Amino acid sequence: MKENFAIITDAGGDFTREIIAKYGIEETPMSTVVWPDGSEKPTDLYWDTMTPNEYFTLMTNKKNNFGSSIPSPQTIIDRLSALAEAGRNVIVITISSSMSGGFSAFTVAAREVMEKYPNIKIEVIDSLRYSGAIDLIAIEASLCRDKGMDFVSTVNYLRDFRLRIHQCGFIDDLFFLARKGRIGKGKAFMGSLVGVKPLGDLCNETGQTQIIGKARGYKTVMKLFPDYIKNTIGEVKNKAFVVTYSLREEQALEMKKMIEEHFKPENLIFVPVGQSTGCNVGPGLAAAFYAGDEPVSPYCEKEKEILEKLLKE
Repeated sequence: MKENFAIITDAGGDFTREIIAKYGIEETPMSTVVWPDGSEKPTDLYWDTMTPNEYFTLMTNKKNNFGSSIPSPQTIIDRLSALAEAGRNVIVITISSSMSGGFSAFTVAAREVMEKYPNIKIEVIDSLRYSGAIDLIAIEASLCRDKGMDFVSTVNYLRDFRLRIHQCGFIDDLFFLARKGRIGKGKAFMGSLVGVKPLGDLCNETGQTQIIGKARGYKTVMKLFPDYIKNTIGEVKNKAFVVTYSLREEQALEMKKMIEEHFKPENLIFVPVGQSTGCNVGPGLAAAFYAGDEPVSPYCEKEKEILEKLLKE
């Protein structure tokens, strides 16, 4: 008999109602977005009240400082308690702990709930990732459950799987990451140079995006895009992709098309960056997330060498 453990994430992922329904992922506990005027509004997880373009266009005025807030401790406790009351073990996947306090908040709440329900197991996994990478981990958890893997085996597998997730893509401007302390001001300056597209992959040691090079213009990015993935993905069969974007839908669609042509994936998700993550990323991102066969190298040194070689070709 398959174990019906629950899978839940924080607002650091980028989901649609269709994705959570298809893979049996629990809906994210409600967080909030802090708007430039200081008001707080519930995170619009599925873009019901405004479009992604409207949201990220507001951010093109850099005076508009958006922020995000994790759910209240009681909100998290109530959600986990409801799942525990139903007799379900729970896997929680959070955005990188270096980007948000979600991991800490869910860990504290899980401890409290397990004291009340001693027969229930709750594991909180720090994804060391953000955005579409969280989608990949949640979907992989669902596939493990469908295959009949038990709770403990799935948790152990996911802790390894998260370390293998790559990012391939660009961000126009590192200003927003620098403002939130996610990257150094020197690197942020590089991202403000006209026509320069900072390229990054995901660093296991820091739990943040590591800038591994820069390209001159979109054409250069798109030329090396499939080759970088080929050099980092390993075996292509049965690999899923998530392509996400903020105000760069045209470039993201081109990435999606390239992935379909070069890798023919059975599962490719195309989704805008969510409001919560978008506060930190800002406009100008187009990236694909996928899992390689091996962990991302320490501080992305191997990935940096691959990119440098491709940029010289």
